[in-house]
Amino acid sequence: MIQDYLAELSKISLLSRSEERLLWTKFKVENSREARQRIIESYQPLVYKIASRITCHEELIFDLIQEGTVGLIESVENYNYEFGVRFSTFASRRIRGRMIDYLKRLRSYQDALEVAVYEDAVEDFLAQFADKQVNVEEEVTAGIINEQVNQAISRLNPKEQKVIYDLYLLDKEPSATAQEMNISLSYFYKLQKKALQRLRGMLSKLRAEIKAKS
Repeated sequence: MIQDYLAELSKISLLSRSEERLLWTKFKVENSREARQRIIESYQPLVYKIASRITCHEELIFDLIQEGTVGLIESVENYNYEFGVRFSTFASRRIRGRMIDYLKRLRSYQDALEVAVYEDAVEDFLAQFADKQVNVEEEVTAGIINEQVNQAISRLNPKEQKVIYDLYLLDKEPSATAQEMNISLSYFYKLQKKALQRLRGMLSKLRAEIKAKS
């Protein structure tokens, strides 16, 4: 069943920056429902990507995709395309938030909930610097932060580093990395959970240091 869904996702063509800008203008200015639907469809792979990072349970993935799609639609409705933040960054938080709320209501799959919460905290920290229009002084600060984030990742053990780099920097499928590492998919998610938990702790300290200096 998941393979059929992935086959449908593979048919979705990515939007160029100019195409997406035009669609946002048509939707927000001209109230084009066709443009709105095209945006939603083009970002459906983002919903799957976030869900697949949280769990390997097929039945749960489809539930999370449903919840995440609601979050995606809410993001499309509320997004200001002139604000200067990428839509993927804006939408990811709401998509993941819907998934976390669902997992909390479900009161099962505790590991999936913890992964989602840890990932949300790490992504929230990194998103502060991903899309901002910064001046020279702020670029230097962002560079220092990126360096410290890389240092935090370097403190993870080699397997945890591999999981984080492949999943969040190289955008690899969990199953592909698990196969490369010759480990089960369930063990992959255990490594991911542990790595995110440790990163959240280290980045929380970094956030506190930044606030203390400001």
